[in-house]
Amino acid sequence: MPSNKTEKKRKRDSDRHERPSKKPARDLQALPPLAASVVDDSSELAPVITSTPGLPNSKTLRYTPYSKTREHVSKSATSGRNPGIVSSELLLQSSDHEKVDFVGREGNEDAADSQIKHYVAVVDPERKTWQVVEARRVKVRGAVRSKKASQEEAESEDEAMFSMRAQRTALTNTFGTKQAKKSAQSFAENAQLSNAPDGVVSQAGAALLSSLPADATTGVAKANNVQAEVQAAKPLPTPDLSAAHPSDVYPLETLVPNGHSTLRQLTQIEEWQEQAEQGLAISTVSRFVSNRIGPVVQSGNITQLQVLRLIQLLVEFGRCLKSGGRDAKGSAAPGSKRMPPREDLRRILSSTTGAAKGGKQSTDTAPQDLLPDSVIDAVRRRFAPTGGMVSKHDLTLLHTTICALSLHIPPQPAKDGGSSSLGGNSPNELATDPADLRDDLRLDSNTIYQYFRELGCRIDRPRESEFSKWNIKGGKAEAHARRVARLRVPVEFPKVSRGGRK
Repeated sequence: MPSNKTEKKRKRDSDRHERPSKKPARDLQALPPLAASVVDDSSELAPVITSTPGLPNSKTLRYTPYSKTREHVSKSATSGRNPGIVSSELLLQSSDHEKVDFVGREGNEDAADSQIKHYVAVVDPERKTWQVVEARRVKVRGAVRSKKASQEEAESEDEAMFSMRAQRTALTNTFGTKQAKKSAQSFAENAQLSNAPDGVVSQAGAALLSSLPADATTGVAKANNVQAEVQAAKPLPTPDLSAAHPSDVYPLETLVPNGHSTLRQLTQIEEWQEQAEQGLAISTVSRFVSNRIGPVVQSGNITQLQVLRLIQLLVEFGRCLKSGGRDAKGSAAPGSKRMPPREDLRRILSSTTGAAKGGKQSTDTAPQDLLPDSVIDAVRRRFAPTGGMVSKHDLTLLHTTICALSLHIPPQPAKDGGSSSLGGNSPNELATDPADLRDDLRLDSNTIYQYFRELGCRIDRPRESEFSKWNIKGGKAEAHARRVARLRVPVEFPKVSRGGRK
């Protein structure tokens, strides 16, 4: 189909308007030949070339210069340069403008044009010379000055706002609804409270405070009080929360009945020392004690050896209890147990090998090896305060006390002569393996772990750097099945559960 459009012929090059390919050169000022020279100047007071990208450069602004010495200037940077420019930095500042503050800074070494030198040439037509001197390059930036209303303007605005608010409140009180009047009254009360000076309680605030109950506390304080009350009611040794080191959280003076005097009266410690020095195996009723007597004797720490003897005594005390305890009214108390007669209890606690099989007590203990009556009475008063019956609460206190005492026996006692209780432990923690105590107290793993958590310990796996400390020879596979209880400061106890939402 033929097209109706008329084709236009392309013009020839000769028909086009000829334009010059280059701009015509401007006529230079006729100057005679000049003699050029470079001024060798090492002063920091060099000429300044300023540029204001994005802002009009005003010649009426007066800049205040500030200079400081550059740090870490390399020798290569000063070669062929003005030492005064390289070793110092210049800053220009001007506040002459009504609304803009100008600040000019030199480029640092990371800038793209840091290696470019800038020069200023001074021409003298009479002498027919021109001199070139190195100059500084400064970029000037502008920042809009924040607008601050004067105090008089602010006061006038506040007065105008107050008058308008007063008129609106008066109009609301005259013609407004009941809900609008109540809203205006609430607004006025809030305004009075907010306008009170710092530290001064207004009349409305004083009335509000007087209407509150005297024992009103915040939610956080109330939660802390509840946490403290619950923690105090638990069958746990009393911790020292102001302690600076974990060894002082549960000191031996509070864990041991009658303190260090009881430790000094414990018997058969010399027998353990003689057997350990002869290389004989020491067998007791406690796996925890038997596995640690040898290293403690080698360390020479008498206090730790006495603590082991007390742990063995308390373990045997818990094992000799019999079920079927009754309260003061004669009814069976759930979870309570009965103690054996006094003489039998004395023979059981005095023996380091425990009771004989078949229900008969061991009678091979010499009279001089029997524990003093003061030690027996101290243990009875601490863990059986009601007489011959040990309640479930007292039995739990016995178990948690044994767990707290075990923290004072390090995994590898150091040869410190008894002057320190930190041997084998990290400087900021006490640690122990609960596995042996779990078997000694005949508890399951979850129960013994929960006892240590209630004491403020954290239960986790041994670190790879601690394999030799905890005698782990099976590598990561064995460490994955082991658990270690660690006590650190500040002590964190389990939080009180508030229950889920219904």
